[in-house]
Amino acid sequence: MRLLSDLGKRMFFPKGIVAQSAEARERGVRFDATVGMAYEKGEPMTLPMIRDLTHPLSTREAVPYSPTAGVPELRTTWRDLLAQKNPLLRGVATTLPVVVPGLTAGISLVADLFVDPGDVVLIPDLFWGNYRIIFEERRQCRLREFPFFNQDYRFNRKAFADGARAAAGSGKLVVLLNFPNNPAGFTPSREDVAFIRQTLLNLAESVPVLLVADDAYFGLVYDEEAYPDSIFGEFAQAHPNLLAIKIDGSSKEDFAWGFRVGFMTCAFQGITPDQAEALEKKIAGLVRGTVSSSSTPAQSVLIRLLKTETYQAQKAVARDILQARYETLHTILQAQEAQQRAPMLKPLPCNSGYFMSFYCTPHNAEELRLALLDAGVGVISVGKSYLRVAFAGIDREDLPELYETIFSVAEALGTPPCPQTHPVQESIEA
Repeated sequence: MRLLSDLGKRMFFPKGIVAQSAEARERGVRFDATVGMAYEKGEPMTLPMIRDLTHPLSTREAVPYSPTAGVPELRTTWRDLLAQKNPLLRGVATTLPVVVPGLTAGISLVADLFVDPGDVVLIPDLFWGNYRIIFEERRQCRLREFPFFNQDYRFNRKAFADGARAAAGSGKLVVLLNFPNNPAGFTPSREDVAFIRQTLLNLAESVPVLLVADDAYFGLVYDEEAYPDSIFGEFAQAHPNLLAIKIDGSSKEDFAWGFRVGFMTCAFQGITPDQAEALEKKIAGLVRGTVSSSSTPAQSVLIRLLKTETYQAQKAVARDILQARYETLHTILQAQEAQQRAPMLKPLPCNSGYFMSFYCTPHNAEELRLALLDAGVGVISVGKSYLRVAFAGIDREDLPELYETIFSVAEALGTPPCPQTHPVQESIEA
């Protein structure tokens, strides 16, 4: 309750049409005249072309409204998979995952439930730009950035600890971490995650802590040094004064980006079934009050996918393709370093996810992006100094040509070389 925003404290799941319709599905055995759907001979009515295009899904899998919190079978299946994918979650009490229309919606719901205007959210200085819209514009809070990398291009433990202590001065601490990171494509080591955990446990002794794990790229770790699981497992039962929330979904994990099926799972030490249900209902209340529910056919397809015997084998094939692209990328970057190509570009550490990024000097990322467009290459400039390249979207055999173009265009701009150490800002802004 001390973490909830004013909206979060007020939010509830109403005993309205949706709740009464659910009761009718169980007890209205003669006639169910509750929900605003058309039926024919006991089956949802649909158009012949929709029936043809959604085959082999049944009409009940394709066109009805989904329950607000998601199809129950998908929710329980995803919960079981979480424990399989994250050994630290086995036997750990959590909420039942609530289905939300994509990870963006999940992060937005977290902001609604837990952030008031003026609150502070601690994030790395390399972050997905949509965070700014969600937290600063929609919820009018303040993003406090800590330098993600230190001067040796490692996870900046000191900056994280300093930033967490400073943010906790407001009376509560909200931390949002995205591993693998977008835009850097970097996941910290086991030792780094242990440091993060201990830092937050120390602060949880005095202030309530919310740890949000944006697991959009979960499972896409290509280097043994990187932490292999979700950090949610480290915090799910870590402290009674620390609430952990996992935002994940099928978008990247199951290569189903446009399905817009995400999940929110919550846990804290000592969580009871009643508390878990209360959190689920608050999330469902927000879903009901915004988008009503998530896509039924997308959920139905995922249920079938997750339960098929070849599911893991299919994912392994796709993941191996990305692993091969990552290895090719590193071969290219090693050759660039050996040849001292494009010294104005410094590759940031990359060991996971979809992206890698260059540090550009002197603050010319946008100039380089525009020059690359003239050469027929699209990349993303992040702030003034970073250039993000989505290597996951390029076939392995085309990666050498892509990076040759990037290096050549950068060299043609003739900017000064990057420093060997990362230019870390000295302190977190007040």
